[in-house]
Order: sequence, then structure tokens, then C-alpha cells
Amino acid sequence: MIKPGLRRTIVVILLVLALLLTVYSYFFRTYLDSEQYLQMAWDYTNHDPHILNWREPEFEIIRHNGSWVIHFTMRTDQDDLFGPYSLYIDPFKKQVVDEDPRNK
Repeated sequence: MIKPGLRRTIVVILLVLALLLTVYSYFFRTYLDSEQYLQMAWDYTNHDPHILNWREPEFEIIRHNGSWVIHFTMRTDQDDLFGPYSLYIDPFKKQVVDEDPRNK
């Protein structure tokens, strides 16, 4: 038989775990949805047919101009002429906030 104090502790731990999983799930769906950012970057380029890797771009989370952003680099078949697309997406604003120039 479980003591009442231990039972209460177990219930509290389970409730806290359920709350943490719910918060993590909400955060993941709201701010870490990679499909949403891929589509946002693809739309920003006006679906440029020269992009080779829009579904699997190079990306990293970095500080840029004082904010945390997701930096996408999308290669094209014209990189020698213009360079790749290099976009900075703010996950909290859900928009492209900057891009590196493509002209070399």
C-alpha cells in the first residue's frame, strides 16, 4: 500500500510531467515547425525553379542583428553567377527579416 504523502508526490510529478509535455508540444508546433519555415523560404523566393535543395536547405539557428533567427541557405544552379539564397527567418515574427545579397 502506498502512503498518502507518497501518493500525493507521485500525482504532482505526473501532473508536472503532463504540463511540461503540453508546453513543449505547443512550443514545437508554434515555433519549431520546420515545414512552415521551408514553405516560408520557398514562397519568399517566388518558387525560383533554379533552386536545387529547397526541401533540404542548409540551416542553422544563429543570432543576427540582435535576434535569434533561422538562417537558410538554398543552393541554385546559378550559384556561380549570383550566389545562393541566404535568408534569415525570425521564428517569433514568422517572417523573413533579412537576406544576404545574391550578386557577387
